[in-house]
Amino acid sequence: MRRLQSKLSVAFLAAAALVLASCGGGGATSSPSAAGALQLLPGTSSLYAGVPYTFNIVGGRKPYLVTSSEQTLVELNMTIDSNSFTIVPRNPGVVDVGLDPNEVPRRTVNIEVRDSNGASLSNAYNILQNFFTGYRESYTSTCAAAAAGAVAPQGCSGTDSIVTLVPVSNGALYGNREFQFDKVRGDFQFVVENPAVTPQLVNQIRVRTDQSGKAIVRLRVTNGAPTQLATYKVTDVATGVTVDVVFLIVQQAPVDAISLVPDTLAFTGASTLRCGSGSADVNIFGGSPPYTIAPAPGLAVSPTTVDNSGGRFTVTIGLTAPPCPPSSTIIVTDSRGSVGTVTVSNAAGTTAPPAVTAAPTSLTLACGQTGQVTVVGGTGTPFTATSSHPFVSAIIGGSVLSITRANSGTGPATAAIGITDGTTTTTVTATVPAVCP
Repeated sequence: MRRLQSKLSVAFLAAAALVLASCGGGGATSSPSAAGALQLLPGTSSLYAGVPYTFNIVGGRKPYLVTSSEQTLVELNMTIDSNSFTIVPRNPGVVDVGLDPNEVPRRTVNIEVRDSNGASLSNAYNILQNFFTGYRESYTSTCAAAAAGAVAPQGCSGTDSIVTLVPVSNGALYGNREFQFDKVRGDFQFVVENPAVTPQLVNQIRVRTDQSGKAIVRLRVTNGAPTQLATYKVTDVATGVTVDVVFLIVQQAPVDAISLVPDTLAFTGASTLRCGSGSADVNIFGGSPPYTIAPAPGLAVSPTTVDNSGGRFTVTIGLTAPPCPPSSTIIVTDSRGSVGTVTVSNAAGTTAPPAVTAAPTSLTLACGQTGQVTVVGGTGTPFTATSSHPFVSAIIGGSVLSITRANSGTGPATAAIGITDGTTTTTVTATVPAVCP
C-alpha cells in the first residue's frame, strides 16, 4: 500500500510540473530565436554600381546593426530600427580574381546583420562595375570621308552630327528614361529642335530614350573649328551615373558657304570736300538662315536679322568731310556659324565743288512783303545768309532763301544778301522802300 502511494505521489508531481511548464511558469525563459530566424533578403544578388537597392530584414529583434566588409564600396555601419535599408554601391576599381574575360567586372562584398539578441548572419553580394555596361554610341554626319570607302568623321566644322546613344543601366535597356548631355570641351553645341521656332544652340540638353532604349541628340560643330578631340558628359538622371564621351572633330571647308551680292561697296563723295554717303542694298544667298548682320563703326544696317536665303539688308553711311574713314567690314553669320563679309570703302570726290549760285539774283519787295530765292551748288553743307539792311531779314532753310522787308523803319533803298557754304559766296540784291509804314 505504501509502495502504491509513493508511485502515485511521484506521478502527481510529474503531472504538476508538466502543467506548470505548459503555462509558462516554473521560471522558463524565451529562446533568442522566439521572434523568428534572422534573415536578410535578398539572400544573394548581383548589384550594379550606382543603382539603388533595398534590402529587407526578417526575424530577429530590433534594433539591427548593419555593416559591410567593404566600406569604400558599400558604405554600411549603422544601427537601424526598421526592417529595410537602401544602398547605392560604388564602382569597384579592384575586382575579384579569376573572372572570365567576358564577365562584367565585379567585387564580392559581405553584408552582416546583427540583432539586439546577438543573433547575426552574413550574406555575400557581387558588386558589378556599371559604367553603362554594354553602352555604345554611333554618329551620323555629312562630313566628307578621307578616302573612298573610309568612314566619315564623327563631326566636322560647320555641320551637324546625329548622336545615337544606347545606354544599358543595371544590365537592361529602358524606354522613356531621361538622360542629360553636357558639353565639356570643344567647338560644338547641342541643337534644341522645335519646328515652331528657330533651332537653339545650347551647352546642356535632356532627352528621353525611345521605345527601343535609344537616346538621340543633334550636335552642331562651329564653322571653321580646327581638328580636335571634343568631350561631352552623359548623365542617367534617375541614378546620377555619368560617363564622359570623347569624339573627333575634323576641320573641313563649309558645306554651304554664304554668298553676298555685292560683297564690296564703294561710297565716293560728290566733291573733294565731301566723303561718300548714301545707301546700298546687299542680298544674302546660301548658308543656313537666319542670318545675323553685324555693322562696322560708322555704318548702319537695316535689318540686323534676315530670315531667308535671297533676303536683303541695307547699308547706310552718313555725310562727312575729309579725312574719310578707312575701309570697314560688315560680318554676316548664319545659324551654323558660317561667315560672309562685305567690304565697305569711303573716299572723297575728285572734282572741286561747284560755286554757290542763287536764282533770281535780284528782286523787288514792298513793305511787309517776302520773296524767295533758290540756292544751289556749294559743298553741300548748310548755307548761311546775312543781310546788309537793318529792316530786311534773310532766312535760309535747305536750298530756299526767304527775304522780307519789315513793315516799318527807314533805311537804304537796296539790301545786299550774302549767301555762303563756307567756301564760296554769292549775293542777291533786294530793292525795297526806303521808308515803311
